[in-house]
Amino acid sequence: MAKSGKSGAAFIGADIGGTNTVIGLFDERGLPLGERRLATMRADPRRPTSDPAEFIDRLGLEIQALALAHGYRDIAAAGFGVPGWVDTASGMALDASNMGWKNVRFAEAMSRRLGAPVYIDNDVRLYTLGEAAAGAGEGCADLVCITVGTGLSAGIMMDGVLVRGSRLLAGEIGHDRVDGLDAPCNCGKRGCLETIASAPGIARLAEEAVRGGKPTSLATLARPITALDVFLACQAGDAAAADIFRFVGRALGRKLAALAFAVDPRMIIVGGGVAAAGDYLLQPIRDELAVHIPEAEWRPAVVPGKLQDKAGLVGAVRFAIDNWSRERSSEHDE
Repeated sequence: MAKSGKSGAAFIGADIGGTNTVIGLFDERGLPLGERRLATMRADPRRPTSDPAEFIDRLGLEIQALALAHGYRDIAAAGFGVPGWVDTASGMALDASNMGWKNVRFAEAMSRRLGAPVYIDNDVRLYTLGEAAAGAGEGCADLVCITVGTGLSAGIMMDGVLVRGSRLLAGEIGHDRVDGLDAPCNCGKRGCLETIASAPGIARLAEEAVRGGKPTSLATLARPITALDVFLACQAGDAAAADIFRFVGRALGRKLAALAFAVDPRMIIVGGGVAAAGDYLLQPIRDELAVHIPEAEWRPAVVPGKLQDKAGLVGAVRFAIDNWSRERSSEHDE
């Protein structure tokens, strides 16, 4: 589209989380210019097909305000990481169970709102792209990246290419069932890995520990327990809190071992809000991988994400710039 205001092209990268959304403004080289945050609005679960029109309108206004604040009246292209089942080709958010979204024509609606081409993919895949491009996975062509936050999912990169799968569901390990678990999941099943390996899951395990009478400092809280509370209790030497992270890490490690045998990554990157727990979560994952893959030379390294909450933005804007450039090149060739 024609540019006005500040010279050069402005691009948007956005990471839509189950709780919060982060928007980044970038120049044509992918260098950051500024960012904004806003709460993610959930769709009305009473509607048969969720339509988050109000959220899209508010998100569009925030993006335009961010661009204007840096002297850009127009946006060249925008990339969005969207939770759940995403059809990149059609630009549809098919099912984001943590947000109540089903069959949302997100790219089409946002493109109308911004007056610019919009490209979407699963948020964890774009997080993976960001970590591979400029984070912990830089220079590694074969890796798995998991994000443990409001939910749990994995991004898979093989030979430098993101893997989406025949039904666009590659990496949805959060909805693989775990023997012995029975808690209800947002997807409608029970006992999914995500019911423990997530911020809400960790908080629920802590509440259960308190109700079960386990000695823990968490019992003194006069409000609902959060995953952050469990982490802080770990730091203070609370054995019950450490047991929760050990249980979650071991369960994750078992699933990741199976995934490692399937795709043979050199590295597993752990990101998302819960990854701030560091080795309280990562070491049990490593320990479980060592049980299933005892040969150290065949075992993928388990490392924390380097870009933290910037990874989704970096991946989203890279995705937007790459697609925008490819389409412009195709137009010039015709």
